Amino acid sequence: MQKMIFLVLAILLFTSCEKEVDIKLNDGEKKIVVEGVIEIDEVPYVTLTRSIGFFDKIDLSSIEYIKNAQITVIDITAFDTLVLKEYVIDTVVGANTFNFSIYGPDLLDPNALNFKGIAGHMYKISILDNNQYYEAFTQIPINPGLDSVWLEPVPGKEDSFSVIKAIYTDPDTFGNSVKLQTKTNRYIKNGGPELFFSSFSSVYNDNIINGTSIPLTIDLGFDKSKTYTQSEYQTIGYVRKGDTVTVKWSAIDKNVFTFWETLSFSEGSVGNPFASPVQVQGNIKNALGVWGGYGSKYYTLIDSIK
Repeated sequence: MQKMIFLVLAILLFTSCEKEVDIKLNDGEKKIVVEGVIEIDEVPYVTLTRSIGFFDKIDLSSIEYIKNAQITVIDITAFDTLVLKEYVIDTVVGANTFNFSIYGPDLLDPNALNFKGIAGHMYKISILDNNQYYEAFTQIPINPGLDSVWLEPVPGKEDSFSVIKAIYTDPDTFGNSVKLQTKTNRYIKNGGPELFFSSFSSVYNDNIINGTSIPLTIDLGFDKSKTYTQSEYQTIGYVRKGDTVTVKWSAIDKNVFTFWETLSFSEGSVGNPFASPVQVQGNIKNALGVWGGYGSKYYTLIDSIK
């Protein structure tokens, strides 16, 4: 009898504590998203878009490009200024035509085309959009580069695949960071884009290796928007016979490193119920994205056919 009374009380207790929870998710105010880049010996380019809501459909039609913004890039080191010009470009995908905006130098102005990234220089970007002002700073670090880069056959797969090896000597100063990408030009085309992609990690710093010389294994970057089979994943970082690979080794400053690192962590936490949310840390106050300087060096390797 006592057990029956206890059971009834327990049921009443738990049912009386039930409460319907209605969580209202607010997408929040749209923010400006900045994607700006300036590299050694290259002119700067910037794209501006609006952020989209969490539940918004993600496709080309949902991207809102910002038009008629005023963008200025200042080489603080050389006291030089460049006003960017907006270009609207149409692109056709299937039966639909989309247009996007990109800001760059005036292609008809020789002085504008001579405004190019210089190693060691500091650059400021100023953006005026809809009476809102944004600014950010970035430096193009001096890049010591890789000591050497070569290919080695993959054990057990010597007739089909190679792996990229390198030696890197880190300067004896803390805070050196790099962004690593590769571009693969296939000997046998597969219809995929031959662009620069990153591997599972895209940026690295010298917190552990400062001032030392270390051997590296460089995995090929890949298109993360594609779906791969298990067998494809097993060889996704290898160079195939006949392919030409370009390694892009870019020195970046701390803020640019933090942006790419937190972006990578954020992408890795999507869909993982055990991962903590990660806030992507850009370098533009009151905006999203990054204004980044890249001290890039390129290394080309060809895996000859046997």
